[in-house]
Amino acid sequence: SLAFTRSAFVAKKRTYDQPNWFGVGLAFSTSAALWALLFKQHNDDVMEYERRLEERKHKCTGCS
Repeated sequence: SLAFTRSAFVAKKRTYDQPNWFGVGLAFSTSAALWALLFKQHNDDVMEYERRLEERKHKCTGCS
């Protein structure tokens, strides 16, 4: 009898001939936004690393 029960989360049978373009667009745009955020954060981290590296090399006693 369990084979004939219907799940509460499935309201209608899926059709595979028409993709869910909203879901596809949402997935790709979310992925692109996360990659852009990753690249931006990486560039910020590299700039901060280079700034601290230069700051460590700077041994001027007059400006500290």
